[in-house]
Amino acid sequence: MRKIMMAALAVVAIGVPAGAVAGAPAHHADAGMYGITIKNYIINSSDHTVTLKVKIRGLKMGSMSKKNVAGQGHWNIYVGGKLNNYSVNPTTGKTKPLAKGDYKVYVSLVNNNGTPLSEPTRSKTVSVMVD
Repeated sequence: MRKIMMAALAVVAIGVPAGAVAGAPAHHADAGMYGITIKNYIINSSDHTVTLKVKIRGLKMGSMSKKNVAGQGHWNIYVGGKLNNYSVNPTTGKTKPLAKGDYKVYVSLVNNNGTPLSEPTRSKTVSVMVD
């Protein structure tokens, strides 16, 4: 219980917006081998980007390359249904700069070469507002 309270205080301390997602499940409920969940996000007013914190299950992060490695890949960030950026970091990624406005954002696990996994896996969509 104490760890949960300390984690909650840490989230408040870094200024996670009220729209942050806490524990939103992946579209493919825990039945599959892979999963990605947006745990929360932070809107970076200095550069108009959004930093996403994610939890990944079943896939190790590897470099982008033309050759796929079994069990490795990266995750893509989609804004308004279009590919915006990617990350090879297992816990965090960042959009490219966005104009002011409301956006729908989701993330998806992919192979090293960017093709969908044998079990397509994406998060739920979150709404963000960039000022």
